[in-house]
Amino acid sequence: MDIAQVTMLAERGESPTIEYKTSTAQLKAAFETVCAFLNRKGGVVLIGVKNNGEIIGQAVTDNTRQEIAREIKKIEPPVEVDIHYVPHKLGKCVIVLDVISGYHAPYIYDGRPYDRVESSTGLMPQHLYEQLLVRRGQLNHAWDTQIAKGYSIDLLDHEDIRRTVKNGADKHRISIEVLNYDIDHILRNLELIKDDQLINAAIVLYAKNVSPDYSQCMIRLARFRGTDKSGDFIDNQRVYGNAFRLVSAGLEFAQRHLPIASFFEPGNMQRIDQPAIPQLALREALVNSIAHRDYTNHSASISLAIFDDRLELWNNGILPSQLNIAALRHRHESCPRNKKIASVFYDQGWVEGWGTGTTRMISYCQENGTPEPEFEEYTGGFAVIFRFKEPMGGTQTIINLKKPTLHRRQGKILDILATGQSLNANEIFDKLDDVSSLRTIKADLATLKKLSLIEQVGKGRAALWKIRSS
Repeated sequence: MDIAQVTMLAERGESPTIEYKTSTAQLKAAFETVCAFLNRKGGVVLIGVKNNGEIIGQAVTDNTRQEIAREIKKIEPPVEVDIHYVPHKLGKCVIVLDVISGYHAPYIYDGRPYDRVESSTGLMPQHLYEQLLVRRGQLNHAWDTQIAKGYSIDLLDHEDIRRTVKNGADKHRISIEVLNYDIDHILRNLELIKDDQLINAAIVLYAKNVSPDYSQCMIRLARFRGTDKSGDFIDNQRVYGNAFRLVSAGLEFAQRHLPIASFFEPGNMQRIDQPAIPQLALREALVNSIAHRDYTNHSASISLAIFDDRLELWNNGILPSQLNIAALRHRHESCPRNKKIASVFYDQGWVEGWGTGTTRMISYCQENGTPEPEFEEYTGGFAVIFRFKEPMGGTQTIINLKKPTLHRRQGKILDILATGQSLNANEIFDKLDDVSSLRTIKADLATLKKLSLIEQVGKGRAALWKIRSS
C-alpha cells in the first residue's frame, strides 16, 4: 500500500469498513475496531489520520512496532493482521491495519467481543455473540447433519419423499432408477441417514408431524392493517410442519391476502393480470429461508408479515461472513447454512445451487413489473421485503379472477377436470405444475367436493375425481 491509496481511503470518510485514529495513543480503541472488523466484513484502520480525513502521520519506532504486536496477541482466536507502515513526510508514517473478515468469528480483544455498526464500534450484543459461536461450531458439525432423536422412517411422509425423487428425475438431478428404490434406500441416496439413523435434515424436510423437539419448524403468518405491527390483525396464524408444508402454507396465505391487479393495455383487448408479488419470487424466498435459517435457536421461527404496502419475510440467522447485502443483488457464491437441506431442494429442482436465489427473485419481480425485493439484516436475522406497486386499500382496480369461495389453484383443478377426464390426485397434481404439496391438492379436492363441484369415484389411492354430473 502506498500514500496514494491511503489518501484515497482518507478522502472517503469513516464507514462500516474504514476507521481513522490520530495516533497510537488511541491504540486500544483502534484494536477494538480491528476486532469488530474481524467479526463483520473486514476493514481498514488508519493511524495517523484525523477524524476529518486530514493525514498527519505518526512517528514509528521499534517500541511502536512492539506495542502493536502486543495488542495483536490480545485477539482470540489468534489471527494475523496485515500491517503497513506507509511513509508520509517529515519521517512520519501512516500505520495501516488491513483486516479481512475472520473465519473463526466471534473474535474477542482483551477479553471482550466488539461489533461494527455503520461507522461506530461498540461491544457486541450477547445474542449476536451466541449466534456466531454456534456458527463457528457448525463449520465442523452442522445442525442439519446431527442425528435426529425419537424419529424413525415410518414417521416421515413417504409421498413427499417419492415426490422429491420424481421431480429430481424429471430435472435429471436424480437417477431415474431411484424411483424403484424403497424409502430406506432413497433416504440413503439423499444422504439423510447417517450411522443407520435419520439426521435432522430428514425431519425438517419430511416429518409427518414435528415433535416439540423441533418447535423451530414453524412459520408465523400475519396480515396487519396499516404499514407497521402496531395495526390490528386481519389474520394471524401459526403453522407447524415440514419444509414443504411451510412453503405451501406461506404461498397459500399470501395468495389469500394479496390482490391481483387487472388492466387493459391500449390497443389490446386481452386483460392482463398482474399479481402483487410473483409467486415464484416468494417461493424462492421461502425456500431460501428454510435452507439458510439457524435451527439451533428453538424459540425462533420464520415469519411472513403482510402490511398494506409490503410483504416481509424474516428468518433467524445472519448472512455468512463472506457475504454482504450488496453482494446479494449480483451473482455470488452459494453459502447455505444447512447444506443437506439445500442439497435436497437442489435435487427437487427448487434451487439452482449457484448463489442465484436472490438474483432470481429480482428477475421475477422485474418481469412482473413490480418493485425489486429489498434485503436487510436485523434482530439477528435476515429479511426479504417485497414492496407493492400500489398499496392495498388504494385507488387501484382489483378484480377477483375466480369465485370468492375458490382459490386460483382450485379453479385450475376445475379447468383440468372440465376436459371430461377422471383423474386421481397424483395425476391432477402433475398437471397443475403448482408449487403446493400433494397434501394441499387433496384438501382442495375435498373442498370442491363439499361445494358439489366435483365428485369422487372409488376410495383410497384408487379414487378418481371428475366434474359432478348435473
